[in-house]
Amino acid sequence: MKQTLFIIILSFLLISNSFSQGNPLIDNTLNFNVMPVSLLAYNPRHRVGLEYITQNRWAYSFDFGYGNCALNKKRIDGLKWGKDYSYYELRPEIKYLFVKGKEYFMYAAVEFFHINVQDNFVSGRYQQEDPYVGIFYESASFRKRKTGAHLKGGVNFIALDRLHFDFYGGIGLAKRSISYYDVVNPEESGEVWVEWIPKPDLFEGESIVTHLTLGLKIGYTLWMK
Repeated sequence: MKQTLFIIILSFLLISNSFSQGNPLIDNTLNFNVMPVSLLAYNPRHRVGLEYITQNRWAYSFDFGYGNCALNKKRIDGLKWGKDYSYYELRPEIKYLFVKGKEYFMYAAVEFFHINVQDNFVSGRYQQEDPYVGIFYESASFRKRKTGAHLKGGVNFIALDRLHFDFYGGIGLAKRSISYYDVVNPEESGEVWVEWIPKPDLFEGESIVTHLTLGLKIGYTLWMK
């Protein structure tokens, strides 16, 4: 959390020190984006994307995220993820710029997403979907998939002509699927019970869940007309 706050505060400082520069109008531009906060997430990954802004206030973007133990080992240490951790995400998005200026623009957007997480766990427990029985295991493979959409809003500040700081948030729905397979030495126990912090990864099955998104993208304009 401290690292995330540092990134956001540093971004605001860079923006405030850069607005004295003249910026061109936001028309027909191609931007490259990175999302540094995703490196600090519970599912750590590298996330990059491209965004094309048209002259008629519409913008189209596509983000791709990927993580594994080799790329994210420093962050994974201390979390439940192991050496077989694998994560990828696909996020196409359509935006409408309802405020459009030289130094910033505000937008509304629809973002679609697909997320896939896999790993192998050792000496754990989960709850089967049918019947609802807790299972202790010596080792097991884990897979989680989420597919859904967000309604988003955001503001993108522009500094030094080509540097972008995109702050956004949104809410949506997702279909979530969690499964355990290749389970070694399963033993039945009572139902899994979680007292305080939700742990949905312990429960097999499919469900429709509310899904939030909040973040910061840092971008650079590769091309403008």
